[in-house]
Amino acid sequence: MSRNLPPITRMLKTWREERDPCAVPGFTARYGSRRRKGLTQRDVAELAGVTEGWYGKLERGKLDHVGEEFLESIVRVLGLDDAQRAHLWLEANGCEPPPRPHADANTIDPVVSAIVHGLRWPAYTFDRCWDIRVFNTAAARDYPWMLHGINVMIWALCYPEARLQLIDWEETWAKPMASQLRLAHKANPDDARLNDVCNHIRAADPVAQRILDEDVTTVTHPDGDRRRLYLPHQHEETEVEFVTLARLRNNTRLMIVMPGDIAQTANGAMPPTMASVLTGTPGTSASA
Repeated sequence: MSRNLPPITRMLKTWREERDPCAVPGFTARYGSRRRKGLTQRDVAELAGVTEGWYGKLERGKLDHVGEEFLESIVRVLGLDDAQRAHLWLEANGCEPPPRPHADANTIDPVVSAIVHGLRWPAYTFDRCWDIRVFNTAAARDYPWMLHGINVMIWALCYPEARLQLIDWEETWAKPMASQLRLAHKANPDDARLNDVCNHIRAADPVAQRILDEDVTTVTHPDGDRRRLYLPHQHEETEVEFVTLARLRNNTRLMIVMPGDIAQTANGAMPPTMASVLTGTPGTSASA
């Protein structure tokens, strides 16, 4: 690669060529398998939700200022680490990137956090505005967008990569989730953060705005729902089942994303001793 090229060109080209398409959930299903690593400029542009020409200007260093959401989409598409993210921001805009959103330590339930990190399946906690508090290693592996501090609703409804990863995005994912958000907003109209989330979605994407404001799907929670999606480094679609719990004393919400086959096996294999535990065995109370 010529040393005469701008630093941002050399960096982005290198990162593109090193990116494994299989690491992008849903890439193979949409674009077909690739024999070698690397994303084209067109790939990156489509995954980031911009035109190839616009991304090309960024890579050639022809943009005077680059919007935060565009730059952060490039960070996610290319799977950049914190150091690479900082270099990209400095080359593109001449400044360091803003800090990633982090949960206030005072809002994290340490007991539920320990449960999350002890689970082998993807799990995370979130608040009533769908801001993530804690997530485990399995969640970061299967849903790498969580590493960027993104609100669950904003990611699922607005981000281009969500529509690539989530199968039957509008009907199975977007409409039920928008219904939950509408219900929460109706119940808490003065919640500033909920207002911010709704306004962000309306401003960010016209399809998401239409679904949020005009759709009449009625869903209160996803507990027990089964949905299909693509996971990193897996070419076939995966079915998952949501298990959603809440701690009564502080309403910390816990989401566990179980593999569909394991959930189905568990649902159909209630041990015969369960009935004895619930009703009590002869001479022994159920609470003994």
